[in-house]
Amino acid sequence: MTEMFLELKKPKDYDCGYNLDLMIDALPRVEGHEERQDYAKRIVGLIKQSHPNWVEDDGQSRLAWDYFFELAEYNPKDFGVTNPFDNGEFDDAR
Repeated sequence: MTEMFLELKKPKDYDCGYNLDLMIDALPRVEGHEERQDYAKRIVGLIKQSHPNWVEDDGQSRLAWDYFFELAEYNPKDFGVTNPFDNGEFDDAR
């Protein structure tokens, strides 16, 4: 018999909660490069909201991006997601 509900486990980050884990797990299923990058920005935006002390005055956060890449059980780069700090781009994740 197929289970109806997702197996619950402790969230990887208590401040962000279980939804962050679900969002990170869903990213590889998002179709299109731009859509995946935008989705990654939403994930990082949630991390920034949950950890405001990681965000610089200009709204950027290398720590939040690094944390996203650390939490993912896959390499986001394999799905075309880039860390703006690796490319010298502005971090506009909100």
